[in-house]
Amino acid sequence: MRTMIFFAVVAIALAWIVPQLRLRPSRRHGMVDAIVPAFNEQVCITEAVRRLLANPYFNRVIVVNDGSTDGTGSMLDLMAATERRLEVVHQANTGKGGALMNGIGRSSAPYVFLTDADTFLAPGSDGIGYLIAEMEAGADAVGGVPLSDLEGAGLLPHIRASTKLFTIAIQRTFQQIVGGAPFLISGACGLFRREVLLRVPFSDRTKVEDLDLTWSLIAAGYTVRQSNRCFVYSQECNSLKAEWMRWRRWIVGYAVCMRLHRKLLASRYGLLTIIPVFLSSFVAFGFMARAIVPLLWRGHADALPLALFPPLWLVVIAAVALSGAIHHRKPWLFLLAPASIVYVVMSWSVWLIHGLRGLVTGREPSRDKPQRYAHVVA
Repeated sequence: MRTMIFFAVVAIALAWIVPQLRLRPSRRHGMVDAIVPAFNEQVCITEAVRRLLANPYFNRVIVVNDGSTDGTGSMLDLMAATERRLEVVHQANTGKGGALMNGIGRSSAPYVFLTDADTFLAPGSDGIGYLIAEMEAGADAVGGVPLSDLEGAGLLPHIRASTKLFTIAIQRTFQQIVGGAPFLISGACGLFRREVLLRVPFSDRTKVEDLDLTWSLIAAGYTVRQSNRCFVYSQECNSLKAEWMRWRRWIVGYAVCMRLHRKLLASRYGLLTIIPVFLSSFVAFGFMARAIVPLLWRGHADALPLALFPPLWLVVIAAVALSGAIHHRKPWLFLLAPASIVYVVMSWSVWLIHGLRGLVTGREPSRDKPQRYAHVVA
């Protein structure tokens, strides 16, 4: 049954994606202001800003230094002294939502592109043009595809990258088809009509301000879309501890958003997107447990690999990883794809230990600051 459901979802999503490949990128340069919130980002901020400035779609790059205590502010001021299209805003720490709204308030372009300080956008790509084309077709907000920065990265980021492109593109496209909008516009890669964000602003009431905003826009009746032709590359966690903390923030924030947007749960979007994503971790882990528990009970641990990865699913996983291997130009990535099962276990575990409690209490852990690395994506 799960195999049939998987292939049905993929077929429906691809039937939508393939015709969209005919969509041409807009060539309207200078129509977008890039907004970057920055808190203690001295390790990576310079290169991220340089790449944004090199992209012809951007009118200005506005970086909001959100009370950094390292050298972020001075590095940005040094760049701004020679880059007329760079505006640096210094403020006391308010949180990411407050920093974004400060930057949006200083923007003058019709569209704003929101991204993170550890995220790189290829200067020569037409990714922003594809997002604008979706806007010109009637969208109010469009999300791209946040991928992994693998330059200098360890094993975990490569495992995640093996299936990330396919998973995001298929899932969010399918969600748009059945639920009317994708689950999320990532804070690393989203284009918005500026006027819309002035009406429905970011908030720091959760630690997942991008998810909260996405659902607020949908609840307010705005058109939210997914584009699979714009890619950015964000730094990933290189340890299981750091990955656990990040998934804890995401999942507990998701649970809190379900409380905040409970009226949305009974809508088409809630029933066909929000709730299925919530259930997916438990369903996936349930299939795993159903396969391995009887074997462990009978003492047949030697049969676990075949139970976890039947031949058909090994072929499916390899096919999924092929897109990541081609995109990142690392053919061996598809060999790592089976190890992505660690994220299924992690997601279920975080939900069980932290997420369900957050759903009941509405409380989130303090926001952790992921480690940054001084390297760039090629």
